[in-house]
Amino acid sequence: MTHIESNNAPTHDQDRALQVGMETERNLILAERVVSVLRNKNLFISTMESCTGGALAYYITNIPGASEVMKDAFVTYANEAKIRLGVPSDVIEKYSVYSRETAIAMAETVLKSSLKADVGVGITGSITRVDPNNSNSKPGEIFLAVKYQDRVLDRVLTIDAERRFEVKQQVVGEALATILEIISE
Repeated sequence: MTHIESNNAPTHDQDRALQVGMETERNLILAERVVSVLRNKNLFISTMESCTGGALAYYITNIPGASEVMKDAFVTYANEAKIRLGVPSDVIEKYSVYSRETAIAMAETVLKSSLKADVGVGITGSITRVDPNNSNSKPGEIFLAVKYQDRVLDRVLTIDAERRFEVKQQVVGEALATILEIISE
């Protein structure tokens, strides 16, 4: 007979997996609410994401009916991609790509670049390391802006996490909450 001892205490990896699962579920619930409010108000949304690599659009498009509120989304990882879509190069040069001003310009630009959008979201920042192409980057500092009508809500997020995925999860949660705040006013 073999005796196996079991320690039922969760390991660090299990704790991390549980946390990621809870954040994923929270983000899906927020995304459902965003899609529902957008549908009820007959609004469309588009995103211009850099450091999140399309994660916000990913959550929104996981919700049934997302095609009724989103026609497109843009991942603009390089400065040149942001500029090509219409973010003014002088904003990036003056304030840097990692700034409140650039996030706002991204949110404004996506409203013009999208096939159809009433709500624009811009996200830029440095996730877990200094960007060798942008020396003023601060790891974990993310800039988020949401524009709807003549209003802009913007946030500067400071997130300390080891893994990029964890940072992105938190940024998406903040973005979804900010979208809900501006479209529910």
